[in-house]
Amino acid sequence: MTAPVRIYNQNLQLVAVLDNAFAVGYEMPLNNLWRASFSLPANDPKNAECQPLRFVEIFDGDQRIDLFRIVPHAARRDSSGQTITYQCEHVLATLLDDVLFQFHTVGNLGVYTRDVLEYILSKQLVQRWQLGTVSFARQFEYSWENENLLAALFSVPKPFVEEYMWTWDTTSYPWTLNLVEQPAVQNDPNVAYIRYGVNMLEIEREIDPTTLCTRLYCLGFGEGVNQLTISEVNGGKPYLDADTQAQYGIISKIFVDRRFEHAETLLARGQALLEELKHPRITYRAKAADLGLQRFRTGSHVIVKDEELGIDITARVVNVRKPDITGAPGDVEIEIANRPLDIAGSIAELADRQRINEVYAQGATNFDSHDFADNCDPDHPAIMRFWVPEETVRINKVRLSFRVEPFRSYERAIEAAPATTSGPSSTSTTSAGGGTTETTGPSSTSTTAAGGGLTSSTAAGGGTSTTTAAGGGTSTTTAAGGGQTSAPGAWALFPPQALPGDFMNLSGEHNHGIPPGTQLMTVGGGAVTFMPSGGHVHSMYSVNHTHTVSDHTHTVVIPNHTHSVAIPDHVHLVVLPDHAHGMDHTHDVTIPDHTHGMDHTHTIPAHTHDIEYGIFEGPTPTAVTVKVDGNVVPGLGTSADEVDIIPYLAKDSGGKIQRGTWHTIEIAPNSLGRIVATVLTQIFVQSRGGGNY
Repeated sequence: MTAPVRIYNQNLQLVAVLDNAFAVGYEMPLNNLWRASFSLPANDPKNAECQPLRFVEIFDGDQRIDLFRIVPHAARRDSSGQTITYQCEHVLATLLDDVLFQFHTVGNLGVYTRDVLEYILSKQLVQRWQLGTVSFARQFEYSWENENLLAALFSVPKPFVEEYMWTWDTTSYPWTLNLVEQPAVQNDPNVAYIRYGVNMLEIEREIDPTTLCTRLYCLGFGEGVNQLTISEVNGGKPYLDADTQAQYGIISKIFVDRRFEHAETLLARGQALLEELKHPRITYRAKAADLGLQRFRTGSHVIVKDEELGIDITARVVNVRKPDITGAPGDVEIEIANRPLDIAGSIAELADRQRINEVYAQGATNFDSHDFADNCDPDHPAIMRFWVPEETVRINKVRLSFRVEPFRSYERAIEAAPATTSGPSSTSTTSAGGGTTETTGPSSTSTTAAGGGLTSSTAAGGGTSTTTAAGGGTSTTTAAGGGQTSAPGAWALFPPQALPGDFMNLSGEHNHGIPPGTQLMTVGGGAVTFMPSGGHVHSMYSVNHTHTVSDHTHTVVIPNHTHSVAIPDHVHLVVLPDHAHGMDHTHDVTIPDHTHGMDHTHTIPAHTHDIEYGIFEGPTPTAVTVKVDGNVVPGLGTSADEVDIIPYLAKDSGGKIQRGTWHTIEIAPNSLGRIVATVLTQIFVQSRGGGNY
């Protein structure tokens, strides 16, 4: 027969076989830490090898139970002598030695259950455990803060609705950890039978309806109104209803686990928990002389029949206890239940929740106020900015209050003062364009009378001004129609020559001094009598004559030429008589484009200007436009209190207000004015992130 206890050191080297061990017992609860115990006589020299945290291998006959490690031990004296009893815990407890320090988050889409478990096991300082079979491929997101690795591992399948079981193999090193799905009873090859009077000495049934729940409220991290619920992923309801309400009525309970920071994961955990709590917990404890331990293993199915009590059930083994494998090897207690653990009645679970409250950051509600006051106009709106931290978990309120006031300035018109600075200053004129200005005298005011005088303009030398040379050419007038014109009668000589001055004063036969042979013609009327001597007599009378002009044009030829104008040296004199302006009048003064050809310098005495200080008010706007992150808030007047601007704040792809960024409020008045505004935020901020300065 194999010795019931063997001792190994930290390097898993065998250091002692405890043949004298007695009262060797063990307990194997489902999905929990197994425990064992043994005793040695106080005078056994092998007590020296039973040091804390050394490994212990427990055997039940020839069957290996598993590997444990020594934790507290106690010495006791009784009538039979002095003994030392050692308590042990399964080597799975080595994962209690390593922690996830501060905050860790892992999971979500694309990260599966195996990835999450691998992440946790990677945090071992000594890699004692490796991951084996994982039957689940969920994509939940998990968060831990200051958590030991075993608690983190056990929390991973908590949201699963399916029944699961942790199994392991400690026969090889590193040890192997598995997370498998429990088979249905029809697929379980290890189904065992217990029948009263055959292999069952005693059976006890306990029905506990005190843990029954048909409506479960689920709460995660946070506090007060900022505590996580499942409302946003459960149709607005913060609770889950079981399908047994018709049988048991509505029995409400509240489940709180602040490790859950995501509503989806909290919902899945609530569904799994409600599935366990929707029926009363029924527990069977069976005792027998020999139940065949190899078949009654934790997690296997058992069919229990007792005709006298009317018991005929199939349930799963949730715990196996054997108090003394050396003194009473046949005494075995099997616990069978319709659910593995009553979460409401578990002392360990309650202690774990208290620890969670102590080490998990829950955050706090914060109120923040931002005040703003400034002048503005339609082109320069009042702009307010406020920050929403990345660590903000919830935004409860964002309220805007504002009012318009008259434009405000703090100084006005500059005053002139006596000179206090040293030295004068000067200014020079510059070139200016010309123009015409008209002054108008008032109808009832005369200008001051002024004596006359003589004013001379600046003397200027004469000279010659030449116009730009122009080319000649031919100009043809417009063609004109002909016609007739009448004129008084006249004389003409041919060939043409001047008529003698006394031509008209001679009478009788005469020739007017006109050479013989000259032809005398009348133009417009008259008569001529020619004499044999060559002279002639004519009678002259005044008569009109007519010229006929045919249609014609006139052509003028202009040669190339220039125009020269000579201007002698001169001055301009203006004489102004004594005068007064006694009636309405205007003065038109035309100033051509010009430059000032001489330096004109005006000397300004040294002086300072004082500012008149004060509070001076201007116009008040009659309307404003409010924009929040570029979105117009409608229906606002010139003042408002407690305006909810959450609907207008910029959102992320999930519909949540953007975190880790600035949000902007613009208030634009319709005229020059002043805006006084306040933004109040109520947010719940997680106690993570940032430095320590």
